[in-house]
Amino acid sequence: MGHETMHPRFEQDNPAPIIGKRYKLINQLGMGGFGQSFLAQDLHLPGFPRCVVKRLLAKTNDPRHLKTARRLFDTEARVLYQLGKHDQIPTLYAHFEENQEFYLVQEFIEGEPLTWKVIKGKKWPEGKVIALLHDILEILAFVHQQNVIHRDIKPANLIRRHRDGKLVLIDFGAVKQVTIPIGDPDSEIAESTISVGTQGYISNEQLAGRPRFCSDVYAVGMVGIQALTGVRPKRLDENAVTGELDWRIHAPDVSPEFAEVLDRMILYDFRDRYPTAVEALESLQKLPPRLLEVLQASKVDPASMEEVGTTDSETDSTQKDSGSTYASSGLVPTFHQEETLMYGETLPTTSSVKQPQDWHQRWVEMRSHLWKRWQRKSVKQWSMLGAGVAIASTALSLVLVRLNSHQTPTSTPPSSPGTSIQSVTPPQIPASPKPTPRSLAQRVANLKAEADRLRKQRQYQQALDRYDQLIKLKSNDAQAHWGRCESLNGLKRPDQAMVACNDALALNPDYAEALWSKGKVLRQQDRILEALRLFEEATILKPDFTDAWLSRGSSLQEVGRSAEAIDALDQAIALNRNLAEAWSIRGSALWNLGRFDQAVASLDKALQIQPNAPGASALRRQAREELGY
Repeated sequence: MGHETMHPRFEQDNPAPIIGKRYKLINQLGMGGFGQSFLAQDLHLPGFPRCVVKRLLAKTNDPRHLKTARRLFDTEARVLYQLGKHDQIPTLYAHFEENQEFYLVQEFIEGEPLTWKVIKGKKWPEGKVIALLHDILEILAFVHQQNVIHRDIKPANLIRRHRDGKLVLIDFGAVKQVTIPIGDPDSEIAESTISVGTQGYISNEQLAGRPRFCSDVYAVGMVGIQALTGVRPKRLDENAVTGELDWRIHAPDVSPEFAEVLDRMILYDFRDRYPTAVEALESLQKLPPRLLEVLQASKVDPASMEEVGTTDSETDSTQKDSGSTYASSGLVPTFHQEETLMYGETLPTTSSVKQPQDWHQRWVEMRSHLWKRWQRKSVKQWSMLGAGVAIASTALSLVLVRLNSHQTPTSTPPSSPGTSIQSVTPPQIPASPKPTPRSLAQRVANLKAEADRLRKQRQYQQALDRYDQLIKLKSNDAQAHWGRCESLNGLKRPDQAMVACNDALALNPDYAEALWSKGKVLRQQDRILEALRLFEEATILKPDFTDAWLSRGSSLQEVGRSAEAIDALDQAIALNRNLAEAWSIRGSALWNLGRFDQAVASLDKALQIQPNAPGASALRRQAREELGY
């Protein structure tokens, strides 16, 4: 029996697999040279908490090699257990063997991978990059002090944890403990533990199978350069004279001191790099104070490291991936010295208030802003929201009273003899007539119907305007935020679409359509594997979601997983047999697998439905040539 048949499978008609008699697999998170990882639930604990189950590939059925694999597995588990004592490394819960397969169970980190923030074409400010490298190197210094090399540091393996905003280093499936030999060098097991790493972040000596501590330092340096320049590592050219990576041309404004640190981290010759993360961290901490200001700020608010990234020419606040840190944090609106709101909104101080009317108007505007902002950012905290706004209202009212009691003589009418001076009461602003619940509901329904109609007719800008009006009337309407995301997708504005999708998901985390739309945003940003995970999740949440199955199948085909692509496309076709795109992509997948007869039949069906189906005619002709007719 090959490993392919032993993989836990997620079939629509079959129950989810249970591993180790307690871990129920929910869906696959990823696959690599070392095996698979799955999101799972621990059925033995109250509430069935989530965890990550990793299945390791032994690549052998030979008893002697299995014995070696078992020994290495136990050694790696001990290493992971030791590393998991660090707060920013996932905890190892269990390790076991089942049916000659090896499994690790680790803590599930709820957060966002750095790939969501390090985006092609977007440059981070230098100070933010310094703070990021500092965070990574602090964790890595601990790893190296345990005599362990990670060997696969990259944005996807760095998670910004929701609960506290801290960075977490994950995926230690490729760890190598330096002092322990890895067995028979001629065995398949030894071979499988050598070629590890990701193109662009892997150093020359690691590529040759000789990783060192400074190989991890190289990878960290490449992550920093990617954030600083907005250029993917494999897109960087070498200097024709020195042979080193010529990254500075993409960051002409970088300070010389920081540039020297980065240069040393990524030197081609490992002997010239920082030996370990400890030395790299020390060098970073010796940068001039002006470059370390953001580093100090990030220690106060680690989550602020998320909101970075500018285009080459401008900063667009709508491009922030308004995801999940505040939505998941459980915070309530608070005040600092009665005058400063969350999110950086600052109220006027006493000296800046010229007229009571100005202050009152400012308070009205800020209260409205606070309500809308908090409603969008933390919809899960409804029970706390009322109390938070009440506290905010009370605090600001006290400030108002304080200000009124300290008015200057010029702003207070003169008093007549024998009368006491009264505080100036802000004039009441007449409330505009409020629509009745029935009329408001009807207006919301009409706007939603019109916006949906325009979106389906691909009149995206008009649809976007209607969704914006709808959100002003009903800001907690997840469907309106999703429609806004879809319209922005149609307008090819992925950064703003990402914000809208995240707003919809903050209101409804299990919104399959919003997950699908967010996946389409990620595809526009060439983040295909992240998109694929969202498409998979959408089909699990909504098995009859035709578009999600189609997107899942096309993404699988794009990454070369043709057999899985055919399964997904078959699901889409079963739901709608007139999907020319599904038949066409299916034909391409069949052709890749050498099943030319079936490929021709599938392509014929695509052309029957849509005579000008993109690429179908050329591919059918190519398949027919393979068959000799």
